[in-house]
Amino acid sequence: MNKELDAVAGEVAVDIAKQVADPVRALRDRLGLVVDHLERHVATSTGPTPYPWRGLQALRQDLAAAYLEATHLARRLDELDRALRDEPLGLIDVGAAVDLGLRLANHHVGTAVELICDLGEAPPARGNGGSLALVVAQMIGACARSARAVAGSSLSVRVAADADAAVIAIADNGGGDDAVPAVGDLARAIVGPWGATVDAASAPGRGCAFELRFPP
Repeated sequence: MNKELDAVAGEVAVDIAKQVADPVRALRDRLGLVVDHLERHVATSTGPTPYPWRGLQALRQDLAAAYLEATHLARRLDELDRALRDEPLGLIDVGAAVDLGLRLANHHVGTAVELICDLGEAPPARGNGGSLALVVAQMIGACARSARAVAGSSLSVRVAADADAAVIAIADNGGGDDAVPAVGDLARAIVGPWGATVDAASAPGRGCAFELRFPP
């Protein structure tokens, strides 16, 4: 990875690590509770009596909750692993890369922002899918911050074809974000060598907009 990509990858990784920390602690606590239930049952059992029904229900609920939390953590780590793979440049599925970027950044969007997503048909582009996903995640994060600043704002993520070129458009109608120029510069440093162009704009009270265009 180049220096710019290392920076954006590190930022996304740290962000996801912060998300993972609390669920890991919750998973630890739930599994500890399950172990405690089992130990109490063994300590109080005097014969081959069945596990009390109410205790069994509580145990099943704790195990189910722990399973769901573990599944969520595994999925988040798998998404990050996919984005960080150092693969050679080649033809990539732009829609799939944007979808991965959206998954990496979806915690920024939350429920307070309306998300409009249209991953339409677009021609393959030359690049690295994981690197593109990391760039998209940064852009979505900036737009999400802008959208959250104004109640009722929305954020759109679109993939389309324009004159045989693949185009990614990410925008919101919120309060704007001062980090947009820096995110745009970082994106240009990463996708510019692939032949792609990046437009980035932000205005107070009018939101942010990014457009990435890949040559046919």
